[in-house]
Amino acid sequence: MRNLQHYTDDAFEFHKEVLKSKNTTKEDPSYKERIENMDDAIEGQFSAYNDNFVRNTLENIDSYGHTDDEKNDLLKLYSYKNSVIKNLKVKITTTAANRIINTCPNCTISEINSFDHYLPKDEFPEFVVNPQNLFPSCTICNGYKNYIWIEGGKRVFLNLYLDSLPAEQYLFVNLAITGDVITTTFYLQNNGDINNDIFEIIETHYNKLHLLERFSANINEVITSLENTIISFVGKLPLDEIKDSIIEKSNRDRIAFGHNYWKSILEIELANCVEYMNRFVTID
Repeated sequence: MRNLQHYTDDAFEFHKEVLKSKNTTKEDPSYKERIENMDDAIEGQFSAYNDNFVRNTLENIDSYGHTDDEKNDLLKLYSYKNSVIKNLKVKITTTAANRIINTCPNCTISEINSFDHYLPKDEFPEFVVNPQNLFPSCTICNGYKNYIWIEGGKRVFLNLYLDSLPAEQYLFVNLAITGDVITTTFYLQNNGDINNDIFEIIETHYNKLHLLERFSANINEVITSLENTIISFVGKLPLDEIKDSIIEKSNRDRIAFGHNYWKSILEIELANCVEYMNRFVTID
């Protein structure tokens, strides 16, 4: 996982920009007017959202309580294909090096192809196009999260705009090697350096998005790429130097993609595994 920089311009102006981009249809010529009639209520809710966003206390927000008709109108504002929404995705996912992140920050497995509404849009339709409430996601993570975000008054998913991920390692992997077959078991562990409250959210986030199982289901590409790298250096460098190079590269990836980037955690564990590395000793 990795943090992203949140939207910093005026969120309510973004809401109005989305509305402006909507076409007026013959079937519903008064649609925009009905949305504009809710401006005072929505702007007030946006102000409350921003206040709690700054304090990272979104669990304290109450839904406005729109009527069913108002809710249906508000939900029509959102479309992932809307030009304003698409521009938001580019803005949020573009790095300082002017490169676009297209891998879901929640799982770092699948591509971004949706926006997750951190506060669910059915419960909080007033925030359906609040850019602070829209987080780039893959549809797999989005589907697992669905409308769940709070249990017992506590958030159960990380907000990667606000929750600073620990620099300490909390993701680990066990290897089982039988012949040419490698299986993995990823697990979470707090060795005592991570705040218990943030680790609790990390645990529910990983569990509810089924990340540990999804990591293991996607190891083939990582292992194949690693083996090709090792084989290309066998005979040119001592195995210990190859191991050190793998670990150095993986740690650089952790700086770029997150200290607990699952691919790097797996690569480092493999490089440190004597049984795994010894299989390359006889390769010429």
